[in-house]
Amino acid sequence: MATSDAPEQSPFAVSRVGDVAQVTFAGGKSTNSMSRPRMRELSRILRDLDSDDAVNSIVLYGGPERSFASGGDFNEVIEFTGGSEVDDWIDDIADLFVSCLGVNKPLVAAIDGYAIGLGLEIALTADFRIASDKARLRMPEFPLGTACNFGGYMLERVVGRSVMQRMLMTGDFWDAATAEHDGLLHRVTPEAELEADALAHAARFAGYNPAAFRSTKAFLNREYVNGIRQLKEEAKASHRAGFASGRPQEIMATVIGRG
Repeated sequence: MATSDAPEQSPFAVSRVGDVAQVTFAGGKSTNSMSRPRMRELSRILRDLDSDDAVNSIVLYGGPERSFASGGDFNEVIEFTGGSEVDDWIDDIADLFVSCLGVNKPLVAAIDGYAIGLGLEIALTADFRIASDKARLRMPEFPLGTACNFGGYMLERVVGRSVMQRMLMTGDFWDAATAEHDGLLHRVTPEAELEADALAHAARFAGYNPAAFRSTKAFLNREYVNGIRQLKEEAKASHRAGFASGRPQEIMATVIGRG
């Protein structure tokens, strides 16, 4: 039986099925863009679940008929001027990635709709990525006028340099079948079965020996986490320069109809 322990007003709903916790991106528009407050809240939830002995695996899910996450919140970032606000934003992004990678339990990303930019990067921190056959993945930073330090680094670690370069240089969408072929996804399932399939896999993973899994994951993710931390200052400088030019704000304002 599923129970819910999400705090009031949270943009996320936390439910439990046995020893599996599901974090559903419940608030805001169906595109699930990630503002700074949402990133901080997701980091907090993951840290809390990681310290909960009753939880043995975690699913991140965009919600029924909702995208996994369409990236950063354009309404937020178009106000950037290339100053200290960019540094604060990068700190929140890096903290979220480190929180995801630092979860000692199996972390499953259940992807429907769009996983774009920051949303795809969140998915790339998961131990297992399941997507619906309707999922579409993209890393559009260059067409949007922004740097792609984190995205490039994470893609190269997960799928290799060639796929990373193709995604960054084209900014094109990858459909689910292509994403599975290229290693971005581990499994593709019919859209109607996505949530159940993700929970079933998470339940299977929850049965693994926690001590053995924890030590193995910590070892395998150590360089990944260190790379994210080391990349922060470079990412801040790159994004400061990009936003100081004003071009990303112009492009994003047009995308959301404020241009």
